[in-house]
Amino acid sequence: MSSANKSAAKAWQLGLKLVVSFALLSLLVSRTDLHALGALFRSLRIPIFFGSILLYLLAQVLSTMRWRYLLQAEKIRLPFWRLILLYFEGMFFNLMLPTAIGGDLVRGYQVSRLTERREASLASILVERLSGYAALAIIACIAVIPAYAYVGDPLIVWLTAGTAAGMIAIIASLLSDRLQTLFFRLLHGVGLGRFHDAVHRLYEAVQQYWTHRPALLLALGLSLILQSLIITIFYLISQALNLSVPLGYFFLFVPLINVISMLPISIAGLGLREGSAVYLFTKVGLDSAGALSLSLLWFAVTALCSGLGGIVFLVGHSQHQMDQ
Repeated sequence: MSSANKSAAKAWQLGLKLVVSFALLSLLVSRTDLHALGALFRSLRIPIFFGSILLYLLAQVLSTMRWRYLLQAEKIRLPFWRLILLYFEGMFFNLMLPTAIGGDLVRGYQVSRLTERREASLASILVERLSGYAALAIIACIAVIPAYAYVGDPLIVWLTAGTAAGMIAIIASLLSDRLQTLFFRLLHGVGLGRFHDAVHRLYEAVQQYWTHRPALLLALGLSLILQSLIITIFYLISQALNLSVPLGYFFLFVPLINVISMLPISIAGLGLREGSAVYLFTKVGLDSAGALSLSLLWFAVTALCSGLGGIVFLVGHSQHQMDQ
């Protein structure tokens, strides 16, 4: 495929994602009482909202610690302050780029540039992501047991089971030689055989982490703490909006919302996240205005904190230009 065709395809993909996000948001807004939505935003308790922002920043520090332990397992050692800056840069690009993994690729490139260990750098990020996904699935599976009696929606059970099954399938595909062989056949079948060697090296780098069991257990433990903190932040935002939803429901709904928003069919999960929040939280007595305002403020928290990564990138880029 020529570079012109690739550019056109990417433009079409971006355009379709924008259309999906705009269509979903427009549909949700059209079915929401805008006066009630405005009243909720006007009643926002600012101190609690800013407290949720500070907790979100703390969560990113914990995420950086998790990433650092995985890097150290492969004897990649970088100063913690540098890893924090790289993590915030990744947050910024995850928000700004059309793909949800754009920031992860930026982080991987930066670390490989500093250490000249490309596959190990990318593998650390992939394993870090998988530990977070596993924590989400574990929390959702535990929370669905007591919550289902009150929610009573089979779709929520299927979403939870699908999340757990997806986690198991991804891990199995990384550890099973037979599934890897099938994957590489598919890669050649769709005309991407030229990437075989690079992908195979990445596979080997990820599998190497299976020999670092203590680091994997530590990463999973930190992921459980981190995801619990994220859920608590979501709950704090609801308190800032004066919404009355018990904390327990957040431990079921937030993991499902996060998984749904990862689907690569919208921009930064916009529309998908709000739609799933409205669907789930209205099951427990919240109206659409409350659920939509909760989701939009969560996005505002992530966008504000990710903006710090943009500042880090611009300052670092300017310094690099001056050094040249």
